[in-house]
Amino acid sequence: MNTQNYTANPKVSIITIVLNAVDTIEQTILSVLNQTYKNIEYIVMDGGSTDGTLDIIEKYRDRIAVIVSEPDKGIADGFNKGIARATGQWIGMINADDWYMQDAVELMMINTYANDDVCCANLLLIGDNGFKRIKKSKIGWLNYGMYIMHPTCFVRNGVYKAVGGYDPAYKIAMDYDMFLRIKHAGYKIKHIDEHIACMRTLGVSNDVKKMHTEELAVMKRNLSWSSFLIAGLFNKLNRLRWRLWYKDPFRSVNKFATL
Repeated sequence: MNTQNYTANPKVSIITIVLNAVDTIEQTILSVLNQTYKNIEYIVMDGGSTDGTLDIIEKYRDRIAVIVSEPDKGIADGFNKGIARATGQWIGMINADDWYMQDAVELMMINTYANDDVCCANLLLIGDNGFKRIKKSKIGWLNYGMYIMHPTCFVRNGVYKAVGGYDPAYKIAMDYDMFLRIKHAGYKIKHIDEHIACMRTLGVSNDVKKMHTEELAVMKRNLSWSSFLIAGLFNKLNRLRWRLWYKDPFRSVNKFATL
């Protein structure tokens, strides 16, 4: 019978990477520092901000375990630098522009068992027009795109060590590449049906054309030829849908915005 890890109060390392996010970084930081779960090691990796972001980070230096500010080679490099410094049994990542619900870490640890390697949950997307939508992680769809919500993911430290770092060659789909590698290495990914994090739809991942292009490259790299043919066709049809028919509710006034 599986035993829950929550009773052992495992240390959880939370990593935030940031570059010039003076308007949003404080909300991200406070969402980590105010968690109901207390055994948290907080790591902030700043890519060399020049807009006042560092001044905000410094306000909380006594409550942040690690603060590093130096130029990096992009998002994947920032992730990898944070992971290299993490000493927790579990690692979560919440970036500038994103934030946790107050009981996020506690919910994930309560629902995580000894044979779980990765756990993921649900994410609230918020558009600059006020539109909101809950996105559930869909593990079974992973071959077809990044259907796991990265800000909701907690990964055992040892899994990252075994599969290697995020690939800096990808500017958007480095998380998709990582989770396909984790899946195909045989690690167990578990969905916990809880809303634990929020994301503004203003970041680099909202470059839809580049996202689809990188996802296709990740599929080709990680899938068998038959799986790649199916996933690649799905990707192309989805790209066509976005270009010709899809009206993005996060970038337009929508009468269903409050649903």
